[in-house]
Amino acid sequence: MSLYPPDLADDVDEPFTSRARVLLVAAIGPLFLGYAAVVGLLALVISVATKTDISTLSVLSAGLPGWLAAYQAPLSLDGHALGALPLLPTLLVMWLVSRAAANAADRLEVESARDVVSIVATIMATHAVVGAVLAKATATATITAGLLVPAGVAGLAAVLGLARRGYFEDLLDRCDELVVHGLRAGLIGLATMVGLGAALFLFGLSTSFSTAAALFAPSLGDGLGMFLMSAAYLPNAVVGGISFVAGPGVTIGELTAAPLHFTGGPLPGVPILAALPERGAAWWPILFLLPMAAGALVGWVLRDASEDPIARLRAVGASAVVVAGGCVLLGIGAGGRLANGVFDPLTVHPWSMGLAMLLWIALPAATVAWWAGPRLVLAPARGLLDDSIEAEAETDGNSEETTPDEEATDSAEEPVAPDENPVDEDKDEPSPDDDEPDLPEEIQK
Repeated sequence: MSLYPPDLADDVDEPFTSRARVLLVAAIGPLFLGYAAVVGLLALVISVATKTDISTLSVLSAGLPGWLAAYQAPLSLDGHALGALPLLPTLLVMWLVSRAAANAADRLEVESARDVVSIVATIMATHAVVGAVLAKATATATITAGLLVPAGVAGLAAVLGLARRGYFEDLLDRCDELVVHGLRAGLIGLATMVGLGAALFLFGLSTSFSTAAALFAPSLGDGLGMFLMSAAYLPNAVVGGISFVAGPGVTIGELTAAPLHFTGGPLPGVPILAALPERGAAWWPILFLLPMAAGALVGWVLRDASEDPIARLRAVGASAVVVAGGCVLLGIGAGGRLANGVFDPLTVHPWSMGLAMLLWIALPAATVAWWAGPRLVLAPARGLLDDSIEAEAETDGNSEETTPDEEATDSAEEPVAPDENPVDEDKDEPSPDDDEPDLPEEIQK
């Protein structure tokens, strides 16, 4: 029984119900859409493949581990570990989650970063529970991986979607202004490195285009399946290009391709791998100029962050950490185990790539930001000799001749010294006539 009147009770319960509904839609919506996309993609590949006869229930069952793979949860299929999963489905799922989180924040009319905590927490908790249930039901992943990996991917996507809409501006206002400049410059540097990795991949693919075309199957169905697989691993190839120009390079089984080292080995018959070189080249170290240029760009962006060159270095450090951290996350997602075969493992050395990018960004950016920006003009330091010269100048100024008015003023202020024999000025001196008596005027005549 409610203590409120009927109309007032409805008004009190409605905000809570509406908020719960919005959070539920934001959390569950990407789950259904992501699963539907995975099932539709599997159905397309299977339907066009030759000599395949599979039921709808089998496709729906195969979509469950496919959903885990889309969230980068490492799988175990028939005892074979599979961790090198495609990044393109992950990026699409993250886009769905980010849109859902941003729309929920708009509908709830949140005003600060504290208000979005419930949105991010609800999305992470829902994905964690569903991932753990699917991992247990399908036995294709560990419960720990099914619990943590989808939750982490969904939480990162939600934060990025909310940040893109500006819901963390009040939080950034409380941070150091130079650090905020560094974060934004770091995003520019990370986008630059992604562009450089894509350019290097396209260059390698263009030099081996005939080999890539020959790897496609002659039949339409198998060729389409090979094309979809290559498209799904396209972001992985871009991350491999970033690792190549950074220095660590790419390793697939026995093959290692890096600017300073090359070791040949067998490769899977996938068209996208045709971009990898067949042998080393002496000019590859020139590619180190590309990450240096990205670092110089970051420094140029931060040249006006502060008038103090030392303070600008703090912003450079923040930007280098952003680029290095982003490359580590991309590198972890781009590689992994490949079924314990001759192609295992596929790795782009994420931690080495992150350390290399930290140096490639920090050193050129610090140099450019130090010399290209404004510099403080400091007053020269005063010494004992300067103080003595100034004191002597003041003494000379005080010893100059005074004006007549100043002399009159000084003489008026000085006391008069008393005489030894003072004389009464009012008393006249005696005359000889003073002793004579006064006689009449007639007798005197």
